[in-house]
Amino acid sequence: MPAWCKKATITVNGQVFSESEGNKIAVVSRTWQTGDMVELRLPMRVSSSRWYENSMSVERGPLTYALKIEEDWKTVKNDKDPIDFGAQYMEVRPTTPWNYGLVAVRNNQLEQAAKVIQRTETADYPWNLASAPIEIRMKARRLPRWKLYDDMTGPIPFSIIYGQETGPDEEITLIPYGCTTLRISQFPVVAN
Repeated sequence: MPAWCKKATITVNGQVFSESEGNKIAVVSRTWQTGDMVELRLPMRVSSSRWYENSMSVERGPLTYALKIEEDWKTVKNDKDPIDFGAQYMEVRPTTPWNYGLVAVRNNQLEQAAKVIQRTETADYPWNLASAPIEIRMKARRLPRWKLYDDMTGPIPFSIIYGQETGPDEEITLIPYGCTTLRISQFPVVAN
């Protein structure tokens, strides 16, 4: 059982066979019959990790989540070095705000602060903005001083600085990191 799972459940033919803590090995030893069905349930909880400049990432089970940033794709002609880098390339830029800090929440209250929304149907190719199978919505505030620098996000502001200029509370949408092209997955934390 993976370490991120607090209580895994194994059922055989619809009946609970065993429950196990994470970071353990579970053994299913029995006499098997044709048609037996084994189901493993690994409940996922929302958690966080701390990173550079005391920033915070949001995880659920084995996945890290990133801000859902709407994108504008365009083809750019490469006049500078078409021999080595091709005659053109694709450029993607954000069309929605990205400079958010997550509102501080105590670790034991993170699960209640995060709204997990799971689609009932999964697309054939779920790894894009439009088809992300799961969303997490959280409270955040815009950080007006956190801006683009050399066409990239500028240095991440240090968390938590009291009195830091912020916008009002907003609800932001996080989706699995693998569904994004433009990514903010380490957020400054702003005082509540």
